[in-house]
Amino acid sequence: MSDYLLQYREAIRRGEIVAGYELITELDNLIRDLDNPRYIYDTTDAEARIDFMEHCIRLTKSPFYNKPMKLMLWQKAFIEASFSFKMADKYYTNAAGIKKNVDRFKKIILLIARKNTKSETCSALELTESIIGNEGADLVCSSNDDIQASILYDAIDTMRLLIDPEQLDTRKNIRFIKILPTNSKIFKLSDRTRNKEGRNIDFAVIDEVHEMKDNVIIKSIEQSQSLKDNPKLIEITTEGFVNDGALDNELKTCRAIINGEDDGISAERTLPWLYTQDSENEIWTDERTWQKSNPSLGIVKKWDYLREQVDKARKSKADRI
Repeated sequence: MSDYLLQYREAIRRGEIVAGYELITELDNLIRDLDNPRYIYDTTDAEARIDFMEHCIRLTKSPFYNKPMKLMLWQKAFIEASFSFKMADKYYTNAAGIKKNVDRFKKIILLIARKNTKSETCSALELTESIIGNEGADLVCSSNDDIQASILYDAIDTMRLLIDPEQLDTRKNIRFIKILPTNSKIFKLSDRTRNKEGRNIDFAVIDEVHEMKDNVIIKSIEQSQSLKDNPKLIEITTEGFVNDGALDNELKTCRAIINGEDDGISAERTLPWLYTQDSENEIWTDERTWQKSNPSLGIVKKWDYLREQVDKARKSKADRI
């Protein structure tokens, strides 16, 4: 059994990784729940996804194009927490007739600064889910418009061609990507898609939630999952500029969960994973704290780039915002 969640928390405790208050608090909440009899902590599903991503998925962007995906500790901890907590008293039977415990987390919110691999990570996770997850599943790439939804969808398409160049096991048409061995399909859905209702979605990733003025697409997908025994909805986003939009409302809920102010049924089934700074002042005075909102800093995201951006922000209100 893997223990990436505990390894991640311990690396933060030792000072090897710098994390913000909100993430640390939620990690501590999760670690306490390892001993909660309401849940079973079984990393089998998470290990299978991590293993497939690291040994089968190829990266899609320069300078890492076609290189194997090597997950960072934060990515492994995130995937492990998302898939390993099971409800002790809830079960479903999968397509193979095997009885399994239902995942605790139906909804996951990943808030992270730009260029920290959020889209690449979740594109890889969605392709992995279509191949080793439930058979006959409908999986969705979603965002506020078709162009943004295509970022996830096109990355998935590139990844599947890199591992199946002859298209023996996968196909793509104008409507969806089909995974032949599992009979699952991946398609796009956005705020501008007509007839958003009436779907039966098993797994969805919604990108750029910070640009959404309302939660119509989020609610449409949640409702489409209502007949599913073990659905999963992952929202990935940065901070944004839309006041009282979908992200503001989601973050209010997340922070109430993190701080123990909401312990209702929906809160129990929601995982907030927020990479945030603890103050604006620390950004100007201690560059090491930048890792709080940039967990891939120094590995994928460049220190020099961020230093330039912070320097510009000191001199320009527009850049600072």
